[in-house]
Amino acid sequence: MKKIILLIIAITIFSCKKEEKKHEVLPNKEEINKAETETPDDVSKKQETVSDSNSNLLGFYVGAFITSSYEDVHKKKGSYHNRINISVDRIQNDSLYGHSVVAGNSRPFKGSFDKATLFAKVTEPGDDKYDGVFEFTLYPEKNKIKGVWIANNNQLAVPKRKYDLDKKEFEYNAGLNLHFDEEYDYNLSLHNSQDEENGEFESIDPSIISKLNASSQELTNQDVENLNKGELEILRNLIYARHGYSFKNRKMRYFFDVAIDWYIPVSTDVRKELTSLENKNIELIKRYEQHAKRYYDYFGR
Repeated sequence: MKKIILLIIAITIFSCKKEEKKHEVLPNKEEINKAETETPDDVSKKQETVSDSNSNLLGFYVGAFITSSYEDVHKKKGSYHNRINISVDRIQNDSLYGHSVVAGNSRPFKGSFDKATLFAKVTEPGDDKYDGVFEFTLYPEKNKIKGVWIANNNQLAVPKRKYDLDKKEFEYNAGLNLHFDEEYDYNLSLHNSQDEENGEFESIDPSIISKLNASSQELTNQDVENLNKGELEILRNLIYARHGYSFKNRKMRYFFDVAIDWYIPVSTDVRKELTSLENKNIELIKRYEQHAKRYYDYFGR
């Protein structure tokens, strides 16, 4: 009798264990294959990708590129201030790659990057007389970078510059224009940017220019025949500024770098970006620029 009871107990225990197995959650085929093929190195790489993601550091950083020392700047006719765009294009391991756009030049750079301090030291190629070394620290919580640039050629008018730049996004906007404000003196910016060799300077009336937009409206002879040479020049170059053109011409560069808050230099050649309307208006404005004095003397206000 005891044997029969023990046999019944054993059968009961075995049945319970079998039932428990039925309710176990087993890994599916995809998980099994993944576990079999994924090595420890793969896992560590994946974790490194997540933890070391630098995408928030990439982008355009724009602002004033200012001389650190004013010694001999005036004598050598250097620029005290330019607007620069430092573009951080790629960060890979302990290296940083990018380019700068300033004063009509676009130059690539690359160099070392410290992930702990977010400090970069990058060099330009060195085959241009204005090439040098950028040293800067990134501040992602403030969307800023701050640092210095040191020229390879210490005989330049400005061999060292400093900068404190804000991160910005560029997007072409045909509606951008002069902001007419009676308290703001655009002519002061033009006066400061005039060519010292020939003293060319012609005052503009921003209230008139701000009513015209050569990127969004088709201009007529009547729109431009009443403008002086300085106004025509600004009206035409506003087209290029909207596309992020970096001006080589010192007069226009100083004006847009200092006077136009929305301006971001992103390229040294925007001809392919111009719309058919803009090209048509450029041709019209140029015709009047060539004979500006005669037209203005006849039609001028």
